[in-house]
Amino acid sequence: MSKKFLFTISNSVSRPMEPIAILKIASNMKAFEDDAEIVIFLLGEGVQLAKKSVAASISMELEGAKANVGEMLEMAAEIGIRIFVCHGFMPGFDVAPGDLMEGAVAKSSAYLGELLLDGYVPFSLSA
Repeated sequence: MSKKFLFTISNSVSRPMEPIAILKIASNMKAFEDDAEIVIFLLGEGVQLAKKSVAASISMELEGAKANVGEMLEMAAEIGIRIFVCHGFMPGFDVAPGDLMEGAVAKSSAYLGELLLDGYVPFSLSA
């Protein structure tokens, strides 16, 4: 039985530490345990990260190096981390279905509940 983890990101440009820290933690977990099922669910302001132009514009120094959210999201998708975007928040943050980065899938908030009922361990961060 594989381990299942659900990370939520609800901030983007206003609080970049949250997405950067969560992407770092999730990617490290996947590197340590390739069989782990890891999902990142973007909601609230976090849905903006699904737009390449927004994610690429967010970076900060972390552990002595520049961390860029766009690059981190692309790498996360490449290593098998699934990225879902809460479609209920998309219109309010000017995110259209055609704007989504490759690998990101729009889902309802009900799907978040389904993941939890399916045994995903939730993780969020207030930064």
